[in-house]
Amino acid sequence: MMLWIKLLLSALLLGYLVWALDLTAILELLKTADWLLVIAACFCLIVGQLFSALRWAWLARGLGLTVSIGRKIQLYFLGMFLSLFLPSIIGGDVARGWLLAKGKENAGWAAAASIILDRLNGVVGLAMVISLCMFFLDVPAMWIWIWNAGLVAGFVLMITIRLWWPKLQGFARQGKFSGWKELPLTSPEFAAAWWRSLPVSLLFQALVVQSHVFLGQAVGMELSWFVYGFMVCLIALASALPLSFNGFGIREAGYVGIAVWFGASSEAAGAMAALWVLVLAIAAIPGGIVLWKLGGTKILHKAQSKNGI
Repeated sequence: MMLWIKLLLSALLLGYLVWALDLTAILELLKTADWLLVIAACFCLIVGQLFSALRWAWLARGLGLTVSIGRKIQLYFLGMFLSLFLPSIIGGDVARGWLLAKGKENAGWAAAASIILDRLNGVVGLAMVISLCMFFLDVPAMWIWIWNAGLVAGFVLMITIRLWWPKLQGFARQGKFSGWKELPLTSPEFAAAWWRSLPVSLLFQALVVQSHVFLGQAVGMELSWFVYGFMVCLIALASALPLSFNGFGIREAGYVGIAVWFGASSEAAGAMAALWVLVLAIAAIPGGIVLWKLGGTKILHKAQSKNGI
């Protein structure tokens, strides 16, 4: 039921864009696009995903999971492929977490935590890029103050984890969340992995933004890097919410809306959004190769039956 609701919302948003935008103009922009810049965008995203996989490897190691970095990179790309192409079989994050814990005794909670904390570390990176970009854009001062107050509060929570995490562990001693009490979130090893991962999250987000800059330039959408950073990171946060099918619809509508707000052509923004889907698909190809080497979708159905997904 949730999948159908997400599909419906995505279809409605994409349908509205098809109705509202000049598709002929978008196609013309795509025909005349600078494909060298599209290739550069693919390169930026793939390199960024490698850094993101490295971040996950560090965080997992900080939680005591000692799988090789090469293995974690493979699983990361597998998760990307599944999230984009096969979300109805099993979620990409669920798959890479299950495969990470496979064959290791009592590793389920640590594997799940590594996925969640990897995502959370990335969200902090997104928030930091948005905060930086706001100072270079003509946005209401109240937005800047509210956003940065939330960012500071988040850093206070991260710094004071030794004070509040033991109390949360006390609530998790029984019931379905009892495994959380064993997670070494206050250990020096995990703290070092967490803080070392934040610059990697910033680098990853910068590469994703630059990828969009290349795509925008390929179709003639000339906006400053800070506009792209604000747009891409804010829409990334919105599309990550479990409201649509892999962010489709929310992402494209968001790109068009924010780009037009900053003076760009809606058709150029639509063309850039279409190219971004193409770049995502190309960057996910290594994950498809990993899935094929693992035995295809059979291993995913096995994960479903084993975990009751």
